[in-house]
Amino acid sequence: MQHISSIGKKFSRQIDWFYSFKRGWIGCIALIGLLFLIGFTFGCSQLKPNKKNDTMSEKFSFESADGSSKLVGDCANIGNYHSIQIFGYGLINGLSGTGGDDVNSLERRMVYDEMTRMGVRDVRAILADPTTAVVNILAYMRPGIQEGDLFDVEVRLPPETNARSLRGGWLMATKLEEMAVLGGSLKEGKSMALVQGPIMVDDPLATETSNPAGLKQGIILSGARAKESRSLTIIMKSGAESAFATDRIAKEINHRFHIAVGQKKGMATAKTDSLIVLEVHPTYAKDVARYVRVIRAIACYETPAKQLHRIERLKSELLIPEKSQHAAFQLEAIGKKGLEALRSGLNSSNTEVQFHAATSLAYLGDGTPSKILADIARNEPAFRVYALNALSVLRTDIEAEIALHELLHVPSAETRYGAFRALHNRNQYDRTIRGENLGNQFNYHGITTNAPPMVHLSKSKRPEIVLFGSDIHLRQPFGLEAGSVIFVNGQSPESVIVKKFALNGIDEQRMVSNKLDEVIRAVVELGGTYPDVFQMLVQANQMKVLSCRLEIDCLPEPNRVYHRPGNGNDNDDSVLESPKQTSVWERMNPKNWFNTNPGGDSSDFEGTVNTSERE
Repeated sequence: MQHISSIGKKFSRQIDWFYSFKRGWIGCIALIGLLFLIGFTFGCSQLKPNKKNDTMSEKFSFESADGSSKLVGDCANIGNYHSIQIFGYGLINGLSGTGGDDVNSLERRMVYDEMTRMGVRDVRAILADPTTAVVNILAYMRPGIQEGDLFDVEVRLPPETNARSLRGGWLMATKLEEMAVLGGSLKEGKSMALVQGPIMVDDPLATETSNPAGLKQGIILSGARAKESRSLTIIMKSGAESAFATDRIAKEINHRFHIAVGQKKGMATAKTDSLIVLEVHPTYAKDVARYVRVIRAIACYETPAKQLHRIERLKSELLIPEKSQHAAFQLEAIGKKGLEALRSGLNSSNTEVQFHAATSLAYLGDGTPSKILADIARNEPAFRVYALNALSVLRTDIEAEIALHELLHVPSAETRYGAFRALHNRNQYDRTIRGENLGNQFNYHGITTNAPPMVHLSKSKRPEIVLFGSDIHLRQPFGLEAGSVIFVNGQSPESVIVKKFALNGIDEQRMVSNKLDEVIRAVVELGGTYPDVFQMLVQANQMKVLSCRLEIDCLPEPNRVYHRPGNGNDNDDSVLESPKQTSVWERMNPKNWFNTNPGGDSSDFEGTVNTSERE
């Protein structure tokens, strides 16, 4: 009986195991079925129309309603494309008794605090010395500027100062920063540049009685050095934000623009679904405005077949003057595949068509149109600045080099100097234009030319003197000033005495001939700076003792009007009106600090000051 009972218990345990196993198996089957049902349901939901997804898909389409490819400019805007205002407060020394500042101004307090932090002793005595002065400093960092690039700065004596003149002064090393007005007070930002150098007063012939304001402000040419590069940005338009879109656009830009640094490095980097960081390609470093227009003309996405079709259409439009510029920019944006279409424009009899085709070819590295560009620079003032800039990017093309050398001998002053600047941008070591750094003060060049002699001075971008012609002299008798302590006396018919009157020490002098080259070198040997030589030459020109014409910043102007043949204005010399410029010191007003500068149609040849007829 007991045996039967044990068998029953054993059987019962087997039954329990069976049922538990059965329950577990059924549970597994149920779980698998449930997962299958969920997956099936989810899959079906993907097959159903989803209005949100459809809307997103349409939003990121790179095709226009007519089926044509959208360009970058259709989907995005260019950002960081304005000049940044940077400021500082600095100390000028080397003045000849026209400085000194006991006024408790903001500028003085800022300089005092900085000098104290640096451990300078007797700061009050230094600031009160008549050989020093405290100044405001203002500069603009252009879009696309690179670390280490030099740029001009503007300086001004504060309104409350006791100082009277900046002539002969030297700005000691000072940092320039972004500044903002927050909570009603001025806040300093990041240090953007370092600046130092000699001051060129606004009016080199000013005196304290004739024009005192012209002595209280001035510029330092290439005085500031950028501490970091400024990148452009591409910002997706509202409704077009997408990581897929920014990745695609960056890829297309990098296919067109890249540099080799061991391996290919593209110019664009997608950061977010709405932002792409864009570096400036070296070919366009001197004309960021053109680079931006080419970037905007790149197709966001385009199949090879569609691209071929668009090239054929653009080839036809290139020959139509009204459409030529737009077509040339798009072909330039396409790159090497657009070369053949652009070359077809060179055969046109229309100057405008030839110009746009030739310029785009030059930026693509094709030197075929060098002669055409030189002829346009010589004969068409409206296109001159852009034609010269195009020739300057052909750095290895011998035809472009020959063409620019020939332009050094034309009668037009602005064409001659424009060709010099283009040659310098192309290759500063070119034997024809290579000069010297005279006294570590300024660039000095002598150009042999069969055109009428000319002296050219620069008042922007870099301190530079160019003598076109070798037989340039000063007509005696004369007496000239080179700064506040150097005098040039040409009373004797056979010699010129250049004398420096030392404030504390022994006077020095040099005796030279009346050749301008010898006089300039003597002034520099005695410690003269570029502003000193600049003042002497302007004074010589005013007194009519210079044997040739003098030009200042005589560069071709951008934004001139080109009148198409047949419109009745072929002989009209009018120039496109530029926007009204505000003064430097209006721009220093804090309420104007954040007005953006859209960049405009900038060029390395902008910023012109006439001193005489250019042609």
